[in-house]
Order: sequence, then structure tokens, then C-alpha cells
Amino acid sequence: MKEFLLALFRSTLSFLLLFAPAWGFGQQVQKVVTTHQNPAYKEEYSVLSTNKAVKQGAYRKYSGKNNLLLTSGYYSKGQKDSTWTTYYPNSEIVRERGSYELDQKVGMWEFYTPEGTLEQNYDYTYRQVLFSKAGTNDKCIFKLWSEEDDCRDTLHLERKPVYIGGLEAMQSVIRENLKYPAQALQRRITGTAKVAFLIDAEGKTSDYRVVKKLGGGCDAEALRVAKLLPATWVPARLDGRAVTVVCELPVVFALPTPAQKSPPGKSSKRKYVARSSSR
Repeated sequence: MKEFLLALFRSTLSFLLLFAPAWGFGQQVQKVVTTHQNPAYKEEYSVLSTNKAVKQGAYRKYSGKNNLLLTSGYYSKGQKDSTWTTYYPNSEIVRERGSYELDQKVGMWEFYTPEGTLEQNYDYTYRQVLFSKAGTNDKCIFKLWSEEDDCRDTLHLERKPVYIGGLEAMQSVIRENLKYPAQALQRRITGTAKVAFLIDAEGKTSDYRVVKKLGGGCDAEALRVAKLLPATWVPARLDGRAVTVVCELPVVFALPTPAQKSPPGKSSKRKYVARSSSR
């Protein structure tokens, strides 16, 4: 309850400061609007008039294609502060929400699926998973690691490693960054490459390598994308202590489905409506 009231207070304070012409020390702020391409998005925020490199006040980021809100938050002296919320692209569904202090995540954060279901609660202050929904699409394999026998199958871990943010966050990083290699496209190579890496007793990752090859440039691409995953894991536990494990991450390469053309004499209105309804 204390954390909830604190978050509510900060959120209210951020709203009030959005309309303030100056901040506590009397320094004036200047509004900035920037647009970007590839990907297309727009940012709205304020900076100090005396130092335009320092953000101060409310921050908003919008999708450049449909102008939907993607991120909202607040800056204090150039650092993230108060409540921040991120939404799924082309949607009004919250992706993650929580608080910052001095540019660091603190307290309880909520992570949601694209359907709007709570997937995980994680407390960044105490570094504890308060709730994590079991992922039915989790294909990762975890093996207990040791210097003597490298690694072995793990059947009785008290707790598997947990990716902070949930399975959907991990899959989103792969989905949004994976590029089909031109050679694989030309040769119509499909299938799954596997990348293995260590998750140590502090949740840090290292020693990335391909353990199941697919060819056609897919192996290098799978390795590249796996390294983009933030090293944000709650470590595995065995016999009451955190242990190092090997994670085998599958990266699937599937050829894009050809776009279906509308039958002759039919309008494309139905297709447009179908796209709109997905929002």
C-alpha cells in the first residue's frame, strides 16, 4: 500500500508539473518536438532553456504511423523519475509500468501480455519476483553447469531462471530485431537455430555460442539477436542457493507468408477493416 500511494503521489506530481512554466529552482524550460524515421516515431518533452541537453518535465513518445502513445514518463534534471508506462505498438494495451528514481528502476513493476493479462510483477528494490505467469510457449532448455562436467540436464531445480519482464518481453526483443538472412531467403532455409549461454548466480549472462546450426547465415543472426537480450535474469536455485545454468535459446526462422491479393472485382475494404480490428 505504501508503494502504491508513493507511485500515485509521483504520478499526480508529474501531471501538475507538466503545466508548470518553470521547475523548483526557477529555471525556465523549453518544449521540444522531434520526429524520427525507420522506425517512425515522435517525441515530445521539455529541456532547460539554459542547457538544452538536460530534459526536465513530462515525456511522451508516439508512433509516427498512427500517432498512438508508446511511452509516457517524467524527467528530473535529465534523469528518469516518477512513473513510466510503455504501451504495445499499434495498441492501447500497457506493456510495462513502474517507477524510476535517479534514472534507475525501483519498486514494483508490472509487465503485461499483448492481450492485457498481467504476466509478471518484479520488485527492483528487493530484486524479487512477486508474480510470474508460467509461459506455455517457453521453449528454453536449462542445464545445470559445473566446471567438472561442463553441463548436464537439470530435472530438479527448485526454480528455473526467470527473465525479468516475462516471456513476452524476451520474445519481443527477438521478434523485433530478427532479420532473415538474404542467403537463407534465397535458399528458402527454414527451421530453428539454438544459441546457448550461461546465466550465473547473479543473473548475468556470458559465453554465447551456437549449439544447433541451421546454415544460410541464420546461425550468425541467431547469435546476434540472442546477445541483444538484456542480461536481466533472476538466477536459478538449487538446494537453497543460486546456481549457474546453461540456457539453450531456440531462434525460429520461418519464411514470410505472401500477402494475399483481393479477388478480382472485390474491394479491399474488408482487408482494411480486419487490420483496424486488431487494435
